[in-house]
Amino acid sequence: MDKTATAPKGAQGSASQQRNMLFIGALIGVAVIAAAAFIFLSSNRVDLSADIDFASVPQGRQDDGGFVLGDPDAPVTIVEFADFTCPHCQDYHSTSKRFIQEFVVTGKARFEYRMLRSTRSPYGDFVAQIAECSETLKPGSFWTVHDRLFELSSAGLYDNIGQDIAEKIGVPYGELLQCTAEARQFITDSNLGSNSGVQGTPAIMVRFNNGPLQWITMNGTTFNRGGLAYETLAALVNQSQ
Repeated sequence: MDKTATAPKGAQGSASQQRNMLFIGALIGVAVIAAAAFIFLSSNRVDLSADIDFASVPQGRQDDGGFVLGDPDAPVTIVEFADFTCPHCQDYHSTSKRFIQEFVVTGKARFEYRMLRSTRSPYGDFVAQIAECSETLKPGSFWTVHDRLFELSSAGLYDNIGQDIAEKIGVPYGELLQCTAEARQFITDSNLGSNSGVQGTPAIMVRFNNGPLQWITMNGTTFNRGGLAYETLAALVNQSQ
């Protein structure tokens, strides 16, 4: 005779119900956590389509004329070498903009932009000269124009780009055009990049406490090519605080 004890059917049903309830409870817990994470991330997500209020952020230029944005006392400056007409730079602009919104506007870092020609576009020099001359004719307009030039260049809208910028900052196009004949900051920036080992755009370097340019090194890895991921830039700034 088989004397193996078996649980009553009622007890088996009760145990099964308990397991089902625990499973459902676990699913609900996971869903609650996921929903909370989504709400948190959504509330902290940067709207990259929104214009940055550059007038509220300190602006300046380095001794050689390089354009820099952010609190002069910030411990770290991210330096981008880029070309408005470079497709890779246009793609990377969203990362730069996110970095500016998250860290430069909040005073944790500075952002320095260097105009380095890297394409054969016939508009390359002219677009860089427009950027420089916008600041010459309308001080405080460079960073707004910087974003607008990336927007227009990404769409391939070059034919009337000078007129567009002149209208945006409220200066006569003739004056802007006349200024471009003497604008040479892109040459200074290109020479700086060449002397610093920059071989393509975008390229990201760093200054600590507004010191000399250097490549970014983290966890034993030196990043000397291409644009860096936002997470890498964020980690660098957070480590410097």
